[in-house]
Amino acid sequence: MVFYLEKEEKAKIINHYLPYEVNNKNVHVEKVYKYNNLTISLYHNKVLFQGPLEEIVREYRDYWYIFDEKEKSIIGNDEVGTGDYFGPIVITSCYISSAMLEKLRLLNVKDSKTLNDKTIYPLANQIMKIVTFESVIINNRKYNQWIAEGYNANVIKAWGHNQVLVKMLQHKNQYKKIVIDQFVDRKLYYQYLENMAANKNKIIQDNVFFTIKAENKFLAVACSAIISRYLFLEEIKKISIELEVRIPLGAGAEVDKFFVQHQDLFDKDIKKFLLRHTKYHFANTKKILKKI
Repeated sequence: MVFYLEKEEKAKIINHYLPYEVNNKNVHVEKVYKYNNLTISLYHNKVLFQGPLEEIVREYRDYWYIFDEKEKSIIGNDEVGTGDYFGPIVITSCYISSAMLEKLRLLNVKDSKTLNDKTIYPLANQIMKIVTFESVIINNRKYNQWIAEGYNANVIKAWGHNQVLVKMLQHKNQYKKIVIDQFVDRKLYYQYLENMAANKNKIIQDNVFFTIKAENKFLAVACSAIISRYLFLEEIKKISIELEVRIPLGAGAEVDKFFVQHQDLFDKDIKKFLLRHTKYHFANTKKILKKI
């Protein structure tokens, strides 16, 4: 079983298995360890565990598993799409009980930012079969409408996180805490919700915690991010099919170039096209309107 490593994880493995290092003649492997019934091969950015599956899982869990496994029965929230010119904002909430942990461990769930989109698809489909989850998709028509009404992107994200929690709590799972990947501080988050006229839902506040880089700390948040990314990519795919051209991700030069190359798509009303398909207030819009 292969696990991809962050720098801190690699250092933790080297330190823990130091007494068990054996001679290594493989030039592609940095270190090899023999521990109980396991052979552990350490590469530049990954580690290979070979041996009985039960022992691999135990080692993975007990010695260097990146998530806080003392925290069980958690609901975790994360979103994607906020930095992409095309495509919606997708917010997902996942509930993970202790009974789901073993299955999820074997999937090698990681921070979605370290996974390529090809990996996201099968992993998200496996996760969705295990966890309880809900998602909210805010399309760019609605997003641009709210921006025009004076709300900023963080207000819109706060609405989405609260909306998805309202849906999640209808499942009546016995959770201990709710963890949101922090994008604003707690006080401001709730001010946004209280002052947003468009928010007609109950504001969820009990046992809600805001954590920076929660994807790296809580399995429920990592699962939410992966599902959100999968749903975001599916929405991008729908737009690509509708326009019969591949839609670029992000908000960089490739996006600006796309509009120069595909002016025939806009039916002479570029603003209408942008308000429907893009986050209109992004800096890309001014560049695009100047070039077209």
